[in-house]
Amino acid sequence: MSDSFSKTLKVFQQSNLRYTMGAESLVGFVEGDIYKYTHNLRIYLFPTSAFRLVFLALKLLKSGVIFKPKFSQGHLYYKLRYKPSLLGKESTFISITPLEATKGGFVAFLGGHDTFFSIEDLNESTLKKIELNDLSIMAPAAYTNFEQKYRMELMSGFYQKHEVQFDSESEKKAIRFMHENVSVMTEAGIDFWIEGGTLLGALRDNKLIPWDHDLDFGMKYESEIQMKRLIRKLRRHFNVSVRSFPKTSKIWHLGNYRVLKIFPRKHLFFKEDLCLDLFVYYKGTLPGKDEVVYKYVVWDRNAYHRKEFFETTDTLNFYGGEVPIPANAEQFIEVKYGKDWRTPIKEWNVALDDGSIYKED
Repeated sequence: MSDSFSKTLKVFQQSNLRYTMGAESLVGFVEGDIYKYTHNLRIYLFPTSAFRLVFLALKLLKSGVIFKPKFSQGHLYYKLRYKPSLLGKESTFISITPLEATKGGFVAFLGGHDTFFSIEDLNESTLKKIELNDLSIMAPAAYTNFEQKYRMELMSGFYQKHEVQFDSESEKKAIRFMHENVSVMTEAGIDFWIEGGTLLGALRDNKLIPWDHDLDFGMKYESEIQMKRLIRKLRRHFNVSVRSFPKTSKIWHLGNYRVLKIFPRKHLFFKEDLCLDLFVYYKGTLPGKDEVVYKYVVWDRNAYHRKEFFETTDTLNFYGGEVPIPANAEQFIEVKYGKDWRTPIKEWNVALDDGSIYKED
């Protein structure tokens, strides 16, 4: 992992700011790998003054680290990312969740809701410094017990409550948006299909899953020319963001496109909250094996499906229009969601529960 994390945390210590490793970073650390669940670094920041944060931002800037305030569902957090040049930036970053002092402990906004940590379990006076390779980082003194007690809260970012859910009104918008994308992608002549929660809802309920928050499509990568043409076509109608592969040795580097995040336009230049994720699949083989598969990366996890799912595609009438689906779609869904995929489960997360994620032998 980049040594920018280590340099950034040294500035924190020099600035006498109190923080602790948190969220999935702490869970991964207790389980033996701090980057098990995310290649970013998640920390919680104890209450401090605005002046000290400005001072911190200026000190970090001298080291090439940009301190950027962000908002999630109206709640402030900070993203710290190293930028070696004006146009270049690291794909990994540090995410800082502020802790708010309250009676008997601290509150943090995690996974779409407030989470309470008792002062007996988390406080500034009982932090412990952890030396981890080149990383020197603070953690709760009894971090193993803390992780066991608050595991669900620490992992709540994986089971987020989203602002967008498919109620009657947002469902109508999502249906229209889905069919608009099907039309544009069909015109572009690419091999694509609905997948993930969108396909699960179509097969199981013949509708979008009410507690889902986005749309999921997949496509086969053919060439750089194909991708550029597709992106140009999509951008004529929608707001499109191209996401690349994380720059870490643990993640497959399959090409220049990991996922296209497609949003409806709002007032011409802005975007709606509704998102369609178009995952890009690359033909290849698994390490040490000859079997040809289609590989992709989801939530910083290497994943794949057998090639027979995509050699041909079928169609399904969904909300009055034909949408492409993988061949043997029910088997495809069973790989991803398990044999009991017909039983609705509200708390399911792709990074933890997806059966298509590659597991080393």
